[in-house]
Amino acid sequence: MKLSKLVLVTAIMGAVGGLYGCSDGDDVCVICGDNQTVGGTTGGGSNPGTGDPSSCPSWASSRPIDADGNDVCQLPAVILEDRTLTSDTVWFLESRVTVGNGNGEMSLDDTVLASGAPVENVVLTIEAGTSVKAQTGGFANLLITRGSRLEAVGTEDDPIIFSSDDDGFEGSGEWGGIILHGYGLHNECLLANEGVVPCNVDSEGESGFGGGYREDDNSGTLSYVVVTEGGFEFAPGNEINGISLIGVGSETTLDHIQIDSNADDGIEFYGGNVSVKYLVLTGNLDDSLDWDEGWQGNVQYLLAIQKANGTEGNGIEADTEGTTDFLSKPTIANATFVFDTEDTRGWVFKASSGGFLLNSIGTVAAGNTAVTDCVAVVGTGAQSNIGVGLAFSNVIADCPTFGDAGLEAASLNVITGVAADLNAFYGSQAAQAAGQAINIANFNSTYPESTADSTFLDATDYIGAVDPAATEGWFEGWTLEGTL
Repeated sequence: MKLSKLVLVTAIMGAVGGLYGCSDGDDVCVICGDNQTVGGTTGGGSNPGTGDPSSCPSWASSRPIDADGNDVCQLPAVILEDRTLTSDTVWFLESRVTVGNGNGEMSLDDTVLASGAPVENVVLTIEAGTSVKAQTGGFANLLITRGSRLEAVGTEDDPIIFSSDDDGFEGSGEWGGIILHGYGLHNECLLANEGVVPCNVDSEGESGFGGGYREDDNSGTLSYVVVTEGGFEFAPGNEINGISLIGVGSETTLDHIQIDSNADDGIEFYGGNVSVKYLVLTGNLDDSLDWDEGWQGNVQYLLAIQKANGTEGNGIEADTEGTTDFLSKPTIANATFVFDTEDTRGWVFKASSGGFLLNSIGTVAAGNTAVTDCVAVVGTGAQSNIGVGLAFSNVIADCPTFGDAGLEAASLNVITGVAADLNAFYGSQAAQAAGQAINIANFNSTYPESTADSTFLDATDYIGAVDPAATEGWFEGWTLEGTL
């Protein structure tokens, strides 16, 4: 979801009101980049703690020690030097925190902004087990700009958790989310214009400019990271995604990520070639997986569980907004989607989007009577991709109907009329789920536009996100309790 600058600025200013008025407190950036608009104060969160001051580094602001005795240190609005967030401290976002300045307008030389200022290459490192909390009810979000990196590497025992600052992890729309920019490909920047026209894509969430011409760009690492309770609402129906990726390149590493209870989409890709392994999307209020503007990465081991929360979102919403210089056509392998939406469709391909779904499951949640079709291919642009840039292989479609006869006929082994029969670990107990090997070479030769990457995708022999023979889920131990 993307709004114009005028609409977004107006909505932000109206929504957060006095937070951005002038005062004697620290400045907070509303639009951070080469040209900054600042104003605001450091305000109190919803958990005031003990009242004793925290011990913080000189570049962060001390807040009261929390009720658990932890130091709480507020991040500055702009970070232009390498910083490390240590696990012995709770790190607080009052508003937007912008890392680097690469969201300013870029010149033809993508190391230099249009103003002549150099692009700062800043690394924000977050230690395993760190808690990052955002002010509840505000616009708080973390923005990593072009040329900078986020190195957030947790572990199974010590994940990194982003949440609002109220008690517990229940709720949605309580803060913003994570926005990651890169110099990766974006179909609003025509490939023929490389070296002629700078790439400056007006990006999600009034976050400045992203995108470029580097397919293999690196925006950092997110591993064993949980993002919950996010999705700040600018206006009804217009919220920030849990994680938004704008022009993020293939050298970026994303694995073992949970996005829970976001007020908008769980994760959305805007162009780029970044790939993800071990992705959990739970209880998000709009689409679980969303893509736009030429994304052509791969995802493997994806568990997307919608919840009966009134959402009208889809398991997949596939778009190619922007130009048609190149289309969105990612590959999703070993995915399990549990549809529980008021929409009638589980997966939706539209706006000329393609995509490839391998060894995956779509099934309707118990008690849901709204979903009738597993897939819908909407519009002549998307329909023209069927059998070329849009195809399935080894897919269990456990819905009343598959939904698109043309796609079913053009795909390899679409299995209908079979219950997915998921166990407690979300492994399918259907006989058809076992012994179905991913044959990437055969798939790529059958569909020459396929983006299936044999160097990234594991050669599994089962359908779904979890091996049917597994005695535990790969998501256990690091995801939020009670979300799966």
